[in-house]
Amino acid sequence: MALVETFWKTGHKITGHDLDGSLSLGYRRFRAFFGTSPLVCLVAWDILFNARPRNSTPEHLLWALMLLKRYSIETFNATLIGVSEKTFRKWSHIFINLLADMPVLNWEQRFRNAPRDASTFISLDGTDFKIMKPSEFDPKWWSHKFNGPGLRYEIGICIRTGDIVWAHGGVPCGEWPDLRLARNAIVEDLQPGEKVIADRGYNDQRYFDLPNGHADQQKKQILARQETVNRRIKEFCCMNYRFRHALYLHPRFFHAVVNLTQLMIENGEPLYPVDF
Repeated sequence: MALVETFWKTGHKITGHDLDGSLSLGYRRFRAFFGTSPLVCLVAWDILFNARPRNSTPEHLLWALMLLKRYSIETFNATLIGVSEKTFRKWSHIFINLLADMPVLNWEQRFRNAPRDASTFISLDGTDFKIMKPSEFDPKWWSHKFNGPGLRYEIGICIRTGDIVWAHGGVPCGEWPDLRLARNAIVEDLQPGEKVIADRGYNDQRYFDLPNGHADQQKKQILARQETVNRRIKEFCCMNYRFRHALYLHPRFFHAVVNLTQLMIENGEPLYPVDF
């Protein structure tokens, strides 16, 4: 049975850190290679108990985390681990797909179960991710946020709990402005009278509650916390660097990272509370 110590020791075989060395340095190295803590690794491993291959090991999960966090080229990863590129690709992609599909983090279910003790219970923001330039230029891919081709997603945060309760998208940035993307999905799931706190990119007062000058400091604080989540997600280099893999894989990587981010929120790294 895997323990937190299992991931701690296995991780340090990869990072090269001496287990008898500095604990704080060891933790920083672990986080730098895998993007999270040994505890969250164990939580994810246990959640995947019925889904992961029976011949898989904790090391295979760490390979996937290393690909998500460092996003180094395949040759480098395989050489560092001491396996073939084919073996590294096989197991890292198996676990990225498993992380993306973790059943306890089903977004539709989390959205339905979010505390609805007010007509405005969720904040929403769109975020763009860089991709390789398509072979033929098409403005539908263009993101004004970094002046290059990208994919757009939206992320929703429960105002009361600080949990991620919505993740949707993977569409061309230029073709899908924030408001169109929201109307495509989350608006349909709102109950009558419910609204979402969002920035001025969502200019539809039927569904969105927008900050209005200095009087709305609470809403601005809520949206600032939303940016904290975007930053945490982009601490994984696969979401910060230009995505080199096939485009159909981007949503898999994205949802794997979002699920890991939520697991970290639940296991020792919560977002700061806000009053509303």
